[in-house]
Amino acid sequence: MNSMTKRFPVVWAFPICARRAWLLAGALALAAFSSAGAELVRSATFACAPKVLRTPEGERWVVTALVESAGLSNLVVTASAASWGRGKPQPKGRLAPRKAELEFEIPPLKEGEPLRIRFDSAAGSQDFEAKALEPPRRWTVYLSQHTHTDIGYTRPQTEILPESLRFLDFALDYCDLTDDYPEDAKFRWTCETFWAVREFLKSRPPAQLERLKRRVREGRVEIAGLLLNLSEIATESSIWASLQSLRQLQGSVDVPVVTAMQNDVNGAAWCLPDYLPGIGIRYLTMGVNKTRSILPFDQPTAFWWEAPSGRRLLAYRADHYHLGNFWAIHTGDSAKFGAGLTKYLRSLEQRKYPFDRAAVQFSGYHTDNSPPSMIASDLVRRWNEQHVWPKLRVSVAREFLEYVEKEHGKELAVHRQAWPDWWTDGFGSAARETAASRETHTALQVTEGLLAMAALRGRSVPEPILRRVAEVHENLMFYDEHTFGAAESIDDPLADNSQVQWSEKSAYVWTAVKDANLLREDAFGVFQEFLPRAEVPILAVVNTLNWPRSGLAQVFIDHQILPPDREFRIVDAETGELAPAQALSRRAEGSYWAVWTRNIPALGYRLFRMETSDRPRAAQTNAIATNLENDYYALTVDPGKGAVTRLLDKESGLDLVDPSAPWGFGQLLRETLTQKRDFVPERFRRAAWTNIVVQPGAQGPVWKSVTLAGRLEGCAETNGARVEIRLYQTEKRVEFHWFIRKLPVPTAEAVYVAFPFAPEGGRIAYEAQGGLVRPGLDQIPGSSSDWQTMQNFLAVRHPQGQIVWGSAGAPLMQLGGINLGKWQPVTRVQRPHVYSWVMNNYWFTNFRPTQEGDFHWHYFLTSTRDAGNAAAARFGWGSRVPLAARVLPPIKTGKAAGPPALSLLSIDVPGVLVVDTRPAAGGGVLLHLREVAGEAAALDTGNVRTWSPIEAAAEVNALGEPIQEGIESLALKPYEVRFVRLRLATPQN
Repeated sequence: MNSMTKRFPVVWAFPICARRAWLLAGALALAAFSSAGAELVRSATFACAPKVLRTPEGERWVVTALVESAGLSNLVVTASAASWGRGKPQPKGRLAPRKAELEFEIPPLKEGEPLRIRFDSAAGSQDFEAKALEPPRRWTVYLSQHTHTDIGYTRPQTEILPESLRFLDFALDYCDLTDDYPEDAKFRWTCETFWAVREFLKSRPPAQLERLKRRVREGRVEIAGLLLNLSEIATESSIWASLQSLRQLQGSVDVPVVTAMQNDVNGAAWCLPDYLPGIGIRYLTMGVNKTRSILPFDQPTAFWWEAPSGRRLLAYRADHYHLGNFWAIHTGDSAKFGAGLTKYLRSLEQRKYPFDRAAVQFSGYHTDNSPPSMIASDLVRRWNEQHVWPKLRVSVAREFLEYVEKEHGKELAVHRQAWPDWWTDGFGSAARETAASRETHTALQVTEGLLAMAALRGRSVPEPILRRVAEVHENLMFYDEHTFGAAESIDDPLADNSQVQWSEKSAYVWTAVKDANLLREDAFGVFQEFLPRAEVPILAVVNTLNWPRSGLAQVFIDHQILPPDREFRIVDAETGELAPAQALSRRAEGSYWAVWTRNIPALGYRLFRMETSDRPRAAQTNAIATNLENDYYALTVDPGKGAVTRLLDKESGLDLVDPSAPWGFGQLLRETLTQKRDFVPERFRRAAWTNIVVQPGAQGPVWKSVTLAGRLEGCAETNGARVEIRLYQTEKRVEFHWFIRKLPVPTAEAVYVAFPFAPEGGRIAYEAQGGLVRPGLDQIPGSSSDWQTMQNFLAVRHPQGQIVWGSAGAPLMQLGGINLGKWQPVTRVQRPHVYSWVMNNYWFTNFRPTQEGDFHWHYFLTSTRDAGNAAAARFGWGSRVPLAARVLPPIKTGKAAGPPALSLLSIDVPGVLVVDTRPAAGGGVLLHLREVAGEAAALDTGNVRTWSPIEAAAEVNALGEPIQEGIESLALKPYEVRFVRLRLATPQN
């Protein structure tokens, strides 16, 4: 740079946003250097800050100058313009060296009018000219106060839950105290989740409830429409169940709920756009926490979020739910708040944010589970007295979304994509409880199906049983809620708060397990009167899905009914066909059996006679083998690696195993981090299990198996790791049943099982909450890409068909490779390799630091020429949703018997899945339908069959509220979700 350039620096512009850039013409600094020769300003750029002051002299713009110098002292800034002449000198004191920022005030400029700026300092004077300075943007900022609901984290759950109700009392008081404030400053409150509101309505006296209802009607309090901030572990059935209290709530407050909020969690269930619009909820706002994740979109973004069916709601990816607290709004410090707000609005302009209005969430204090506070109302009142722009408004959440829908709804982008959650990996820190939650979800589906079948027979389900159903759902939801434990759970796992919070969190799932088992007995108690009996013991097998299916019925049978040492037969009471049975384990009073049952009718039952003889029973045989073969597959195991080296599909001739993969098929491995818990690729160490021996495997009529045992780091030396690989004789199915005995390891570790599938050109799709996701295509960019959470199955599509794979207890997976540390903006799966992420303790807060004890989990898979969604869904759902079985002792003959097999309701359309069948309020049943094949379907008398005539049928919304009564048929669009209430006529005896 030559001396002339130093004496006459050029002032350049730098952009803030497309509409309001720092547009400055180049200007020469007319410098008058001091006699000491001190260096003046090297460069300066000017732009209007996004605020306009209200002063006694009138409106004043605020100009920001970015100045590069060696440092200035005694700086005075004087601005002038043709329309208002020379302004007052504004002392600025000392300016730091290098690049520094300062602000000064000016009266408004006319359009295109240049601004002249003079800098006087101890070093001398310089003049600048800024041409075509863009006027400040006229911002309106909606400030929405709420409590971010963590069920735990800051304090034990037993403190958090009652406080949530107290906060609502306080919010009503603060509404009263600010009634005389200016409209924009009045206290307003958004109930982030409606669990607390529901409990409030149950417990508060009438006068307090009237206060709440009045404030809701006024728009001073808004009730958001999600029960809790749920994780991706929750099933679509559980999401549906979580909404049911809204019907009572909406009736109580007599104001529709139009907004749903999901805060902190960085994903949401894809079924929400299917469920919410039909019950009046038009908006979803997501106050995403970027911690340990990637944010979708490069700015707060409103868009139309569509379900696979095309149903949509207006979604808003907001910034952090405590954004206002980052600016110290809760302190009432206007200077700190103003600096943060100004910086934020500038950043929106830089990122070409499209609106002149912005939404900001905050809490009364900068903490989760925060009580409300009036401080922000006082700050807003002062701010609006002092500023013309930005205009601040204390608002409820829906106000900003209503503005976006009205003013910009037609121009919003559309995303028909899932929004998978980065944080679900934390549920791998409690693999035992997570598996129990998943298995209880499906057990509850079966139990509700049993109760629905009783309702289809005309039986009224007792109210106490329905209450217990709701309680099991609620306990599961409190486990599936995103908060797992104390903030200090990793740093100080022995702390009282850490110990208490985990005890209370885990209690939710174990209470659900206990109550769900009692509930199953209740359901069979209601339904068993409709099961015919015989002079011999009967095994009744019930199918609660909507198509006939074959499968394994696992049942405990007393030794009085099947003596442990005598031969027996289990025979189909209708066809006389023998049902193969294989022993699982034995207790003193009875044994657990796996019985393969065929063609169990849709939403119906099939009876099997259990016949014993006096002949001694032959012992079940086991054998050591590393090669297995049946009509469907040929399987070879390498005992050195503890992995399958060949899995040949005899029908297609395709070997499902990729031999070039870095880890073997079905191989167990452990991963550790060499430095803290940071995901950096080169800091991972991975090792497979070792010291593997072949143990005797089963040779039974249902399956034969290979059994391997070995050692895995982090597990006990004795009984450390074992797998049984089952090749089924009865259908085209392979299963991997794993067992490990885990030692508590506080340092960062994870366990995987590898499944590198071979098909050339194989493409993966997996079932999420309400739809099938092709990673990288059917997901919002920036949503969870390095790992995924599966609901019931994953499919590998290839030119010869598809492989369908899944797990009941291990829902987390990484696709294409082990991806930790990649942080992919968009999922990229180069090869159809699946890594089941069984467990980890990688989080630095909230989740579990160690896991110990015995862990059991399994995988199922098949391969088929049918590459359709319907085939995958039927195998996946049929594998995850168990058949229910009931042993009925013999009775005296003479009583008229019913049919040995019966379907109460069959929907003979392969692409239509009945997600759930439940007893309906007021009688009959509620069918939750989803079209899965991607093809239009019509349900009518030709493909819907019932055991007795349909007395009444109505289409309803997700809350069971009628949409159309007296329907005779139902048309489903591709991937559509619909709800039908059905009542059958009760035959006269």
